[in-house]
Amino acid sequence: LAKGCSRATGVNAEIMSDSLITTGYAVGNVLSSVAIVLVNKKVFAAGFHFPFSLSFFHFCFTMVFYRLLLACGLFQLPTKPMSQLERFKVGAAGVASIGFMNVSLSLNSVGFYQVTKLTIVPVTLVINSVFFSVSTTTKVKLSLMILLLGVGIATVSDVELRPLGFAFGILAVLSTAMFQIWQGTKQKEFGMTGTQLQNAVAFWQTMTALGLSLAVESFCLAPGQRDASGYCDSAHGFLLKASTNPAMLPTLWWVAATCCLALAVNWCSFGLIGKTSATTFQVVGHAKTCLVLTGGYIMFPAAAGDLQRLYNNIAGVSVAMLGVILYGHLQQAASAGQKDCIDCVCPGPVLRCLDPAKYSEFGPGEESISLTSAA
Repeated sequence: LAKGCSRATGVNAEIMSDSLITTGYAVGNVLSSVAIVLVNKKVFAAGFHFPFSLSFFHFCFTMVFYRLLLACGLFQLPTKPMSQLERFKVGAAGVASIGFMNVSLSLNSVGFYQVTKLTIVPVTLVINSVFFSVSTTTKVKLSLMILLLGVGIATVSDVELRPLGFAFGILAVLSTAMFQIWQGTKQKEFGMTGTQLQNAVAFWQTMTALGLSLAVESFCLAPGQRDASGYCDSAHGFLLKASTNPAMLPTLWWVAATCCLALAVNWCSFGLIGKTSATTFQVVGHAKTCLVLTGGYIMFPAAAGDLQRLYNNIAGVSVAMLGVILYGHLQQAASAGQKDCIDCVCPGPVLRCLDPAKYSEFGPGEESISLTSAA
């Protein structure tokens, strides 16, 4: 009996430790993501409006950071090697996700950009089901529908798109979904931690971002890209000018700050997806959007003419947070093997519709007896 109690205590402690680590990754992802958005905006406003070049600095910093940790004996490589092709696939998908999202935003309205972000969740579920045989329960899908409905009400207003922008929107959704799925599957396939996978793909992410930066943002090929003084509005031109203009040095320090924040964002993102799933990562992301909107309501009250939009946002955030709470509750109950709130309040016929495989063996009126006895 003593051995059994000791074993049970050890299992509970391990579960609690995993839960704390997962919570830490989620909180860290929210905080670092919000911080890097704010700092990136400051960098762009200061004149360095070159997302691919900024991404190159981020990935290069990540690669150097892990090389230093490895040299100091503070980081270990995985025992099972990951081929260069696999590394390139994951790294290129990550850079493509960033690039296509930025291009989609530039070609379409903000409303359509928000729609593309919302469609990542259902696309992820479809890809998981078709290509990876990972199914999702109807109850979890219901919670995700509530979440997406709320975020849509809160964030989607004008939806305007162009054919080319629509094509890039599709590419953005597919590349983002695949990148986030691979973050989870590759960790399990090669026995890696999130940091080990981040280190493995950093080189190819750096090379891909460098190629895009050189092709798109580093040179002035058109006559209109230079001003009267001959200054080239490019990443290369900005860095050259900053090297001789002390007034531009603060911007470079902010660029360095974004490198540290990007490392933190990726650290938490890889870790969170490795511990949970790409779908959970998206739920955390949408919850972060709701928190940012709520903070905006409190810190920047709406003008009288914007009250209707404010009411829509408040209603949307409330519905979305209900979906987030329900999703978290369903996942926690499933992992603990306990009844969830839907099991407790829904009658038998509804439960059979939601989960026929689980409740098909019960006759009418037997579900409540079975669930009660199981508790």
